[in-house]
Amino acid sequence: MDTMIVLFFLGIGMLALGLGAVELGVSKKGKKWLKLIGVVVAGYAMLSLAGISLIAEEQAPPASVVEEFNVIASESLNHLTVDNNARTINWAINIGSYSTPAFVSNCQYFQVIFSIDRGLGTVGLVQTYGDVTTVPSVTNDTTSVSTPILTKTGDQYNAIWTRADATTVYDMVTLTIAEDDDGVTVTLNMTASLTAVQSMHQYDVVNIGLMIGGEVWTVSVLDTT
Repeated sequence: MDTMIVLFFLGIGMLALGLGAVELGVSKKGKKWLKLIGVVVAGYAMLSLAGISLIAEEQAPPASVVEEFNVIASESLNHLTVDNNARTINWAINIGSYSTPAFVSNCQYFQVIFSIDRGLGTVGLVQTYGDVTTVPSVTNDTTSVSTPILTKTGDQYNAIWTRADATTVYDMVTLTIAEDDDGVTVTLNMTASLTAVQSMHQYDVVNIGLMIGGEVWTVSVLDTT
């Protein structure tokens, strides 16, 4: 504020010299320039003091949009049921009997294809991921031993993601949507543990958690034996 006041009076002084109110031996051409510069300087100072800026302020960049994706699941196995609205997949498992258990009609296998399409904010090349976030265990009433609902290969659960290019990874997969693509597909295969299902009671449910394309999904494993 003080600077603008000084600038205002400086402009007035230059204007006075230009108008000849004060004679300091300034040439006619010099007075012309002093009048012009005085008007500009004084006018700028007055507008600034009034809160009006003649210099455009730099615009802040727009806030970045969080990437969003549209995820659709599909299956072809009779013991799987997909609800895309609720983001749930029901996995019905039947082991025949608890005394001599054996999976009926290969119901131990889970296979679902996820289509991840671009949503709001996904311009250009973008990445997302699929992740098996939760694998519950079932405790046997007699032995008190807990067994994961999925089988393992070494230390890895048999929850295997397969990309469209046929590459496979356990547990978590990174998905890239190329700049000129609308989306990608990925297949999730899982295998249930006979020991775990045998430790369940009829109509018991345990939930496997998934994260795919930023969405939370639930696989509900139901013992229909």
